[in-house]
Amino acid sequence: MHARITVFASAVVLLALVSLAPTLQFPSSAEVSTFIGPRVWPLSLLIALLGLGGALLFITWRDQRNGTAAEDEQEITLTPQSRNLTFASTRHWWLIATTIVYTWLIGVVGFLIASIAFTLVCTLLLGARSWRTVLITIVIATLLMQGVFVMLLGIPL
Repeated sequence: MHARITVFASAVVLLALVSLAPTLQFPSSAEVSTFIGPRVWPLSLLIALLGLGGALLFITWRDQRNGTAAEDEQEITLTPQSRNLTFASTRHWWLIATTIVYTWLIGVVGFLIASIAFTLVCTLLLGARSWRTVLITIVIATLLMQGVFVMLLGIPL
């Protein structure tokens, strides 16, 4: 188990390091007319990938030295796996399908309406049952989209 996690974490760190050089070639906010330049978002993601990948490598290395993974692996192998298809076991496929429909819907009804519908469906898929929670999530997501795209990036919706 440690080998797989180590390979995955190493691949994440390697991807971030390889992507760093092209990302630094994007124009900064000082070189464009918007408040936030095109370099900010990819660079933020790369920093997060480096940090989280490095943390995963460190935690895996520490657990391997302490020998705590053997107990976890035994627990995993002893629990029987359910072969029944339930909504919870296929939720990731529903989210992928929703993302594909969202991408198509942007061209049909526009970004803002498609994003509100996407937020509604994803909030329900991820388990929100209170309509108050769903409504608050949709309002906050809409305000964030307006704030980021219209105010920070200067892109009209």
